Parts: sequence; structure tokens; C-alpha cells
Amino acid sequence: MLLNKVKIEDVEIGVSASDWEEAIRKAAAKLLDRGAIEPSYVEAMIRSMHENGPYIVIAKHIALAHARPEFGVNQNGLTFTTLKEGVAFGSELFDPIYLIITLAGASADDHLELLGELAEVLMEEERIDRLIQAKTEKEFYEELIKS
Repeated sequence: MLLNKVKIEDVEIGVSASDWEEAIRKAAAKLLDRGAIEPSYVEAMIRSMHENGPYIVIAKHIALAHARPEFGVNQNGLTFTTLKEGVAFGSELFDPIYLIITLAGASADDHLELLGELAEVLMEEERIDRLIQAKTEKEFYEELIKS
């Protein structure tokens, strides 16, 4: 279970961003800083949104920022970023976005496995609300790892 490898350091609460591009850049910063992804991966996520629209908006208030592994994934990674103020990503149904999950799967199989594990967490609307409303990284992390 790759989700079990998430640490409190993979969570950032209350980030400010003026638009969706800045939000993605800030959400990807932890993965970039630790070398899990290359700058080209961040650019690929943003380019893909420009080309394909808000396909990364996967549920009410949630975006799953990701791109294909070959665009610069060095190792698996998963981070969670809540936004202080909601940011419009262009999704009529699910904006504004308050939670960005940044996914870096080193292979297509890893990518799919992470998506499957996330789907289980994201199916519980009340749990999502608690994650978005968390005031500290510790509070978010404890809610995330609940079974």
C-alpha cells in the first residue's frame, strides 16, 4: 500500500495561491524539493490543464495534480496541500478547489495503484470535509491515515 508511506511531512495546510497554476506549483514543491519529480513534471501538469481543461478536478473541492511518469518522475510520491482560499480550476461542478493531491507515480502500475488507494479515501464526503477543514498538518494526517 503506497498510501501507507505518506508521512506528515507530505502535508501542507493553508497555502495561498492566486490562481490554479500557482496552486499546482506550490502543491508540487515538496516533491520537487526532495527530488521525487523534475521541474519538467510540474510544467507537464500545467500544460496538460491548458490543453485538456480541468480533468484533474476529480470531486467537489479536490484536484489530483499529476502527469505521465515519463515527464519527470524519479520516484513515487504523494503530497496533500490545502488552500487557504478556494481557487477556481475551471470546473463548473466542483470549483472552488481547497485540496490538491499531487501524485507522482514512477511507472504506470504505481500510478494506477496510487489512484486506486486514493479513491477509497475520497469516497467518504464527510472525511473529505474533515481533511479540508484541518487546521494543522497533524490533524490532516491523522484523519488521512484513519482506517
